[in-house]
Amino acid sequence: MRSVISLMVILACAPALYASDFENMRRATAFEFSGIPAGSGSVVPGPTAPDRASFVFRGSFCWQRGKNFNAERMGMPFSFCVDSMEISGNIFEKPRLSVSGSGLSGSFDLKIGPPSDGLYKATTVVFKNSKGSACSAGEDAYIEFSVLTDSRGKIVAEPFLKAFYGRTPDMCHSQWRYSEIPYTFTAR
Repeated sequence: MRSVISLMVILACAPALYASDFENMRRATAFEFSGIPAGSGSVVPGPTAPDRASFVFRGSFCWQRGKNFNAERMGMPFSFCVDSMEISGNIFEKPRLSVSGSGLSGSFDLKIGPPSDGLYKATTVVFKNSKGSACSAGEDAYIEFSVLTDSRGKIVAEPFLKAFYGRTPDMCHSQWRYSEIPYTFTAR
């Protein structure tokens, strides 16, 4: 009879014993990589955000263009250099590129392209000048600046740029014709 009562007590308490063992296993696994002994009652801090200062991309990146009548007339810079750049905020919500250098400095809205090999192409317009009004002849000049970034907003490669000049005989009814204005990468 004693063995029957013992068996009934064990069966009645089995779920509680199993749950207790499961909770102890979960706790032990959670502390396995922290260096704190399981069951010590200490709280392990969660992951901390990476140091944003490490996300500043520094270098000496300079570009120069040749003589171009349209670029000069539209006020496009002849040359400029970038000393540092950083993506501020989250790349998925209103990201901005902060640029510091000679001939080019400021904070610019970014457009983030779809990921490719785990990296995102972030593009912004660092110079833009448009002339003309509705349904008249128009001109447009801009410099587009791009960087590759990971999902944290860390720039992982040297920047690259493209510049364009375009015009149309009628802004309302005609297509724009754009041509690239070549800028070459130069050493400082």
